[in-house]
Amino acid sequence: MALQTILTKKALEKIKDDVDLNINLERFLADDIPFEDKDMLVIPGIKKPEGLLDRLDATTDGDFKSAVAIYEAYKNLTPLQAIEDTFWESLALTDLFPYMQQRWSLRSTQNLQAAVKNHFFVKSHGMIRQGIGGLWWLVYMTVDEDRPNPYELTEIIFKNYTLRFIRLGISPVLQHKEAAIGILQYLKDHENDIESMENVSNGLTSYFNKLGAVKQLTYLDRDFFYSEMEKHIEEFKACSTHAASDEEE
Repeated sequence: MALQTILTKKALEKIKDDVDLNINLERFLADDIPFEDKDMLVIPGIKKPEGLLDRLDATTDGDFKSAVAIYEAYKNLTPLQAIEDTFWESLALTDLFPYMQQRWSLRSTQNLQAAVKNHFFVKSHGMIRQGIGGLWWLVYMTVDEDRPNPYELTEIIFKNYTLRFIRLGISPVLQHKEAAIGILQYLKDHENDIESMENVSNGLTSYFNKLGAVKQLTYLDRDFFYSEMEKHIEEFKACSTHAASDEEE
């Protein structure tokens, strides 16, 4: 099996600069983006997965399936490796470019520049909205190998756009795995009792973000977060929703 390759920082920066200047965008409409050998780096110790592209589902409803496939393909990444923007940005522009092109409808979008900027690169809004790395991280933070189905809580966060992209998914609280599991377990257990997941998403994220400013959440286990959900769920249900902006789409 071949080792994984990524783009050099110089090659990536050139692509980003062109996108920012709104030039050479036609390359994103071609079947692939050609790069020279000098633009590529081999990553020691990381094997290039075989057949990953074929296991991805580029439909809007296919994100959960794709996320699990990406996570399993790169399951051995350490968090330090996985936090590198260049790794995921490179995959989006090379190995998994056909998936990205189809998933974000690059050949039919009315704003090609925005689609590329928002989903190919890690911007100020963080990793979660990057089209490949965000999928890996959402699985990494929610997978529970002690369950018969280790991805049952992962599926909960993928069911709701607000929960995933606007609130919990980009919240610092999700970076604590015990918090993610406790919160998502509660949402799973009470899914039929929650009329608006958008309201609850807004409420719980605001509450736990504020709580994190006065309490060391990283030392608390999943039972604590489950219990806090029970105590405050009625407050969360009453929180108003917020529409996604064009930047978030």
